[in-house]
Amino acid sequence: MPVKPFYVMKVLERAREIEKKGRKVIHFEIGEPDLPVPEKVKEAARKVIGNIELRYTESAGIYPLREKIAEYYGKTYGVSVKPQQVIITPGSSPGLLALLKVVSELIGTISYPDPGYPCYKNMLSFLNLPGERIPVSPEESFKLRPESVKTEALIVNSPSNPTGTVYRKEELRRLSEKAFLISDEVYHGLTYRGRAASALEVTDNAAVAGSFSKFFLMTGWRLGFLIVPEELVPHITAILQNTVISASTASQHAALACFEEDVLEELAANVEIFRKRRDFMLKGLKEIGFKVPVEPEGAFYIYADVSGFTEDSFEFSFRLLEETGVAVTPGRDFGYNGTDRFVRFSYCTSLKNIEEGLERLCKLLR
Repeated sequence: MPVKPFYVMKVLERAREIEKKGRKVIHFEIGEPDLPVPEKVKEAARKVIGNIELRYTESAGIYPLREKIAEYYGKTYGVSVKPQQVIITPGSSPGLLALLKVVSELIGTISYPDPGYPCYKNMLSFLNLPGERIPVSPEESFKLRPESVKTEALIVNSPSNPTGTVYRKEELRRLSEKAFLISDEVYHGLTYRGRAASALEVTDNAAVAGSFSKFFLMTGWRLGFLIVPEELVPHITAILQNTVISASTASQHAALACFEEDVLEELAANVEIFRKRRDFMLKGLKEIGFKVPVEPEGAFYIYADVSGFTEDSFEFSFRLLEETGVAVTPGRDFGYNGTDRFVRFSYCTSLKNIEEGLERLCKLLR
């Protein structure tokens, strides 16, 4: 079966074509934070480039960064992580791809939420692996329930893309009793009611996928990480050795600065910026007539029901782009479970742009 496209990228491609013709597009489609990377991280990169020959690193990453991530998880979540359990990857996606391959072979079939992050189903398809989607509903806050899990392994995404759902520690515990957890913690740090719980707080029978792209803002630096049981490390690094060799040497050394206290404080302060944007966009969307069945507690997305305007959110997304210059992500990206009546809004843009985008939508839809 061919791998499905990442539809949000098709929206972005069309948006760029419109922009080339001189028309302003308001981007509510891409989950890329617009805030600047901390200056200390940039300065660290400049020093690395000036002082170090940028050779390959070991496939699991430079040891000092593996140590920093282990320490960070210890301080943040109160868990014991060895640096040997940490694998640095060129963005979170190659690491997740390798993890899915190893888990499926050594542990068993993997299930995942629907709606959910599109790459779960697409990666399993690419790897020609069996996978089972589990429908999640607004009535249950788009959360997986233990009784619905029938496979040996399970992907949990908290905070969630696209819904912003955050799992409580006890909810993770109950899921961990049913399956090996692949915990996508890419949006950790971006929560609005206290911190998100890590799967490692409730079980050792789990693997974590993390990233420097969201909370740490380093999207173009292409840096992610895995925290896995030690017995999985050689299997995953073997795949990385044969596919990507190693993550960017400059990015790895620069990322060490992310864990300095003043940098972490600067990054934590960004959460309030996203909170204000979320609240402003939520209010505006509801006033226009969008339904938001579950208000997001984390990440930077609003998953909105558009059934009051259309029966086909895919066509609707491109209509909004052409007629208003507002780009949103069609629900089709996130699975099959009712996704034809949803779109995702990202608030990774300024309040001024959010206000303008809402005004454009209001003129068309009201």
